[in-house]
Amino acid sequence: MAAVTKDEIRTEIADRKERIEQLQAETQGARFTPEQKDEWNRLNTEVDEFEAHEAELVAREARLLDLSDRGSVEKLDIPQFPRPGVTRGEDIYDLSGIRQSYDDPEIEKADLRDRALRAVEQANFPVRSEEEAQGQVAWLVDNIHGSTSDFSRHVLYTGSPAYKRAFTKYLANQARTQREDELLNRAASLTSTSGGFAVPFVLDPTVIQTGSGAINPYRTVGNVIQINVDEWRGVSSAGITAAFAAEAAVTTDNSATLAQPTVSTERAQAFVPFSIEIGQDWASFASEMATMLGDAKDVLEATKFAVGSGTNEPFGVITGATTVFTASNTNSLVVADIYGVHNALGPRFRRAASWTIRNEVGDRIRQLDTAGGANLWIDNLRQRSAAVPRNFQDGRMGADLLGKPAFEATGQSGTFTTGQLIGVIGDFGYYKIVDRVGLTIETIPHLFGAAQGNLPTGQRGLYAFWRVGAKVLDANAFRTLKLA
Repeated sequence: MAAVTKDEIRTEIADRKERIEQLQAETQGARFTPEQKDEWNRLNTEVDEFEAHEAELVAREARLLDLSDRGSVEKLDIPQFPRPGVTRGEDIYDLSGIRQSYDDPEIEKADLRDRALRAVEQANFPVRSEEEAQGQVAWLVDNIHGSTSDFSRHVLYTGSPAYKRAFTKYLANQARTQREDELLNRAASLTSTSGGFAVPFVLDPTVIQTGSGAINPYRTVGNVIQINVDEWRGVSSAGITAAFAAEAAVTTDNSATLAQPTVSTERAQAFVPFSIEIGQDWASFASEMATMLGDAKDVLEATKFAVGSGTNEPFGVITGATTVFTASNTNSLVVADIYGVHNALGPRFRRAASWTIRNEVGDRIRQLDTAGGANLWIDNLRQRSAAVPRNFQDGRMGADLLGKPAFEATGQSGTFTTGQLIGVIGDFGYYKIVDRVGLTIETIPHLFGAAQGNLPTGQRGLYAFWRVGAKVLDANAFRTLKLA
């Protein structure tokens, strides 16, 4: 490329970007003609080349300035010129520089992925295990069920420092610039919301689980997936039947019967009133609200993942695990009941099974085996009989029940009366939990009190909503213990 100044290069870039925008406006979503297609690709290639040229000039000037400050140019190293596309000095959140090709959409997808992973690398997560949170989001960038490019955009739209400032101002009802409103509206358009705005991804409990997990074990043992579409569709089968045959005998039809289970995501919501003073003075308002909403989400799901009806809410495990084993008594348990429900589960599902029970049920079972002679509880660390578990972590009881992990589930019943469903054993890989990524918050600028003559109370409100679904994919993978 001929010798030019940085200002001349920037003028050339601006001219080509203007023509690119004109081409987009002229087609109004229609397909390009061959001439328009060639011009689009040529202009984008030239923009990349000019930007690479400019980046090289900047790197060279910076190197010379550094050497000048040291008073020597004896060791002039050739600078590492950045590649076209994302460079270390570039604003990764400015998507106007995304590389595109009409012939190869993978170029844009790769650039979005690179920028999203950079955003995750730079982000500060307000959770105990920041490394684990980074790994979770980075995994979603490549593996989210739906459009990975849309999720990368979600990370970039909601992860920039400018967006976080705009979101915090929105919550505090502070004046915003036109650019900040544009950032908020852009993120809202990606999540198909109207009136509310997406929570920054580092605070979003639909992306990073911020709840304690101790009362809601289903996300620990279940089959959890994040999507950015409305419904998850899978494929299931009872399996293929194999058979022996005589020499040269005609084969039999052993094909599997395939089904397509679906899990729809349902809207959940929470409302948080707060005073005007808190909104103005609480510096960590945004992150604190997101933490509390994440905890509220966890508490709600602990119940719905256990006994949800499936009507405008997730299907609970007990709702879907319809095959029951009935205990021998109404208000008590015997050792044979525990062994019986365990043996009722088929071997295909028993090898990867877990238990979910309330603590009251666990205590009843411990009283059956105070001496350890029935070998109900096994210390999962020391592999020896243990009537009382040594510790409880992340909802898991510190001992295995009949060699299977046992988790406390406060959403299940712990009442010992006729007909109560007091425990589940099964392969929770067949319990599908589907999160639609994106928790949205709307602010109610003024709350009015009926007792105060419908006058303002000096409070605002946060209305938060998200979408989640869950369903048992195969009822045969579970057995539920029922009292007689």
